[in-house]
Amino acid sequence: MKINVQIAILSVLVLSVVGCGRSTTPAIDMEAGISADYQNATISFLGPEGTYTQEACGVFFNKEGTYEPHETVNEAVEALEAGSSDYAVIPQENTIGGAVTDYVDILISHDSLAVVGEVELPINQNLLVMPGATLDDIKTVYSHKQGIAQGKDWLEKNLPNAEVIEVSSTAEGAKLVSESGDKTCAAIASAACADVYHLELLATAIQENDNNKTRFYVLSKESPTTDEAQRLAFIASGSAEDLTSLMKSMGNMSMTLVTIHDRPLKTVLGEYNYIIECKDCSYDDYLKLQEKSNLELRFLGCFDVF
Repeated sequence: MKINVQIAILSVLVLSVVGCGRSTTPAIDMEAGISADYQNATISFLGPEGTYTQEACGVFFNKEGTYEPHETVNEAVEALEAGSSDYAVIPQENTIGGAVTDYVDILISHDSLAVVGEVELPINQNLLVMPGATLDDIKTVYSHKQGIAQGKDWLEKNLPNAEVIEVSSTAEGAKLVSESGDKTCAAIASAACADVYHLELLATAIQENDNNKTRFYVLSKESPTTDEAQRLAFIASGSAEDLTSLMKSMGNMSMTLVTIHDRPLKTVLGEYNYIIECKDCSYDDYLKLQEKSNLELRFLGCFDVF
């Protein structure tokens, strides 16, 4: 009788945590315990050292684990696919620059990946230069395309004649300036890069929007969780004609849309992959949505935001 009672109690606990945001009962991982331990985890990210992606890694993993920088986001994700890392962190969307479409495409193309977390990181862009350089010295500016987009207005006003060169990351731009030793070169990057690459901050907070943030996804190869969480994400693939019906069904189930990005399905005109993130919903809601929709749905996971 005691064994049966224990099994019944355990069953109630398990049933109480199913869903992505409806229940107020904390999610319980029966194998991992109450909280995740990332001390032995390897995390791949867009390098070099000092990128905003690395900063997002520190936020999500609480500065635990081993961080491995890669030259491109694709290489960081391939490391996860190959099993040389346990997680990969990728930028997904920025307040000013919008969806980071190249990285969204990478997520879509790897159907074995799940989203296990999200970081919303405030972004302050700065102009970094060699020590002693002045604004009049600058002829060339390096940065990632998102950094360029975010600092576009400032550049047009303050450095209208400078050549702007796109590089793989904001930190890569800072690294190039440091290695060149050239006072005519500058980079748009984080303040942390000034310390890493021994540069000076010539101008701070040059982004056009003080509410500038970037959303990062934390990816894993493990099966996507259906446990209670703040957000739920999935990919819907098919004709744009069917999107209206999908949105209507989401509204009827009180699922709140957080973000939606469309990428061409590369079949015929009018067919897309839609990455959809929502809140105030459960995994059961997703299953009902899947039954009703003419679009093909691929579940990415339930996760919390940091």
